[in-house]
This record gives sequence, structure tokens and C-alpha cells, in this order.
Amino acid sequence: MVSSLGVGGAERSSAILSKMLVNSGYDVTIISVLDDIVYDYEGDLINLELLTSSNKWLYKRWRKFIISRKLVSDKKFDYIIDAAPRPWWFRQWFINTFVYQKTDTVFVVHNYNLSGYFPESKFLGKRLYKNSYELVGVSKDSVLHFKEKYNLEKGRCIYNAFDESHWNKLSEVKIDVPEKPYILSYGRILDESKNYSFLIKTYAQSKLPAKGIKLLVIGDGPDKIKIQNLVKGYSLQEYVIFEGFSENPFPYVKQALFTTLTSNYEGFPMVLIESLAMETPVVSVDCKSGPSEVIVTGKNGILVPFKDELAYSEALNKMIGDQDFYKQCKDGTIPSVSSFKIENIIPKWQEILPSKR
Repeated sequence: MVSSLGVGGAERSSAILSKMLVNSGYDVTIISVLDDIVYDYEGDLINLELLTSSNKWLYKRWRKFIISRKLVSDKKFDYIIDAAPRPWWFRQWFINTFVYQKTDTVFVVHNYNLSGYFPESKFLGKRLYKNSYELVGVSKDSVLHFKEKYNLEKGRCIYNAFDESHWNKLSEVKIDVPEKPYILSYGRILDESKNYSFLIKTYAQSKLPAKGIKLLVIGDGPDKIKIQNLVKGYSLQEYVIFEGFSENPFPYVKQALFTTLTSNYEGFPMVLIESLAMETPVVSVDCKSGPSEVIVTGKNGILVPFKDELAYSEALNKMIGDQDFYKQCKDGTIPSVSSFKIENIIPKWQEILPSKR
């Protein structure tokens, strides 16, 4: 069960999970609430938005509920994996009770910020998941966070996997890459979570613009104009390039000097894995959660104390000013993500999804 297979790290991870499961012999059905299908997937796709396209408002929601309920009842699934956001506890309780019913359900938590998955009330949060088959967080910190906050016994970390061969093929696609050299930031431009303001400010304070090293921003979002205006405020229009969303960021990633991450919070940012898999180091803030479980300073990039602007600007400078250090980080990129390959992650899912047939 997903909200979509469109833009976003959680959506890309769900698509990869479907491929992992099918390739491991599972019979997979994907139920997508929205008609936003971008990433490659495996299995049967039930697009609820398309099936209810002629319906409006509350009746559309009711039809989606009825279709989902009938599908679960008819198919008699062994397991349900709910990877969608769950921001409204009552609606999720209704789905758990009347759609999932007594099917063993694995709930995935994709973010350290729990507001999209748990109600604020600890009592309601515990009740919402009391009958879950398993709770899966995509980082160790996120699992520890929800288990402690809601006093839950269940909860385990299964990292998002990456498809090495598929990503390598995507990286070889010919595109019009902006003039090099450049550093890269990509993802949804939502300042509350991704903190692009921090990135622009620290880039402006660094030596990179003076050295002609540009900042390429790939993505769209509600705060794009705000960030573009901030760029104008620093007179950096010549140096900060906005490319818009790309279904395939890998050619850009592969040719970047390094990738940046300045988020206020994450779950397990796939930007890190995608970048390192392309042999591109990362300069990341130590936000909750994920970066500290992947980035080791001097090994595959630089991990900067959270919201430390001076340290981040200095990290940007070090990556372009110390060639020996940069080469050391670049050499360590691919080995540092070997544990996240599909063949190392699928056994974790097989462990909690044994065959019932």
C-alpha cells in the first residue's frame, strides 16, 4: 500500500522493494492511492485514482475504501506492507480495522519526524499499532525514536536498498549536463524539511562561487520561488542553477564533484546512497536520521554538526581545497554502501515475511 510511486525517496524505495520481493519469488500487488507513477516497479498495480476518476470528493474516497477492502478480502494476502504516510490517526484506524482487518500488516515509517505516521497522543499511537505484525523503520535512530516515544515493543530497522545495476544503467543516459564543475543538491524543494535556505547561505559564504564552482539544484516544490529569491539576494544567479525535477538524476549525480544534504530531518535519505553509489562523495549535516549511519568524515564525505553554518561552509571549502582528502573520500564511496545492496537487504525482509504456503 503506497500513496504513489511518484516523486520522493520513500516512493522510490517502495518501487525498489516491489522489485526485490518479486525477484525473490513473492506475488506482489501494489495498491497506489494516487495516479502518480514514475519509478519502475514489479507486480500488479492497482491505481485507485484511475479506478475512481469519475467520482468526486467524499464519494471518491469511499470508492477507494470499498475497492481496497474488496481487494484485500478477495486476494487473501499473506501480508500487507503499508508504506504510505499516515497523518490522520482516525482514518488509519478505520483502514486498519475495516480494510486490513486481520491480515498480518507491516507498517513502514519513512521519517524521523513522526507526525506523518503517528498521532501526537502516546495513548492513541500505541493503540493504532498494537495489532501490527511488525513496525519497520528505515534507520536505527528512527526506530529507537518511535519505540521510546510510544513505548512500543515492536520495531526493527531495515534500510532502504539500492539496485546497483539499474542505477548504473540510468547514470549512462546522455543528458545536457550544465557546465562543470558543479556540486549538487536534489530533492523536493520544501524548506521546512530540506532547509535549502541553509544550503544557499553556506554556499554564498564559501569559496566555491569565487572559484567558479556552481551549485546545481534539481527538483521542484512549493518553496522554489522563495529559494530563487534568496539566490538573487546573494547575487548568485550566475552560480546557482535550477534544473527542475528529473525522473533520472543519476547522470547529474555521477558528474558532480559532490552532493550536499542540509535537511532539518529525514528518515533514511536515499540521496546519500544514490550519490555514493555513483562514486560521488557527500557533505551532509548530521540531522535525524540517517546521515550518521552512512557518512563517515574522511571516508566517503564530511558529516557536519547539525545547523552549524560555519562548519558547513568550511566543509565545502575543504572538499575543493584539499585534493588528497577529496580523493580519499571519493575512493571510499562505493565500498561504503555495499551493505545497502539488494542482496544484503532482501534477507531482512524474508526474515519477517516467511512463506505461509
